Amino acid sequence: MPEAKRPTVDEVLAGAVHTIENQLLPNLDDTWARAAASQLMGTLEYARALIAGDEHMDAQIDAVEAVVSGLLRDHPELEAVLEGSEGETRGFTALQQASLLLSHAVANDSAAADAIRADLRPLIVQQATDTLNETMPMLMAFGGRPRRVEH
Repeated sequence: MPEAKRPTVDEVLAGAVHTIENQLLPNLDDTWARAAASQLMGTLEYARALIAGDEHMDAQIDAVEAVVSGLLRDHPELEAVLEGSEGETRGFTALQQASLLLSHAVANDSAAADAIRADLRPLIVQQATDTLNETMPMLMAFGGRPRRVEH
């Protein structure tokens, strides 16, 4: 097996996080500089998550499109709700259609609205949760839980 020529991107990012946390933060007296270093660590941890994960949204878009198609098949009256919902990309169109259908379900009490709430809403909530979990290291560093900012 050939030996790697250089460290992986993940190893470089992990080393940067370690250096900031163990060398820079303990030696920074300025609170703002410490907060900035903490935020930089969150950004680097987010970059590591991005590198490790799948950066394509095709599976998420496919899932939304499948649910929307099923809703339209079972409730053809929903076609009118989606009129004019064409975007620049598949992803934009799928999310716009999901948004229109969810808004429709809030304002209506019908079998179609019940199906939207039962089928589409849980999918969108799960996708949003997955995205939030992926971005959490950065979000927490920027607003929720800075590391050892105060001495």
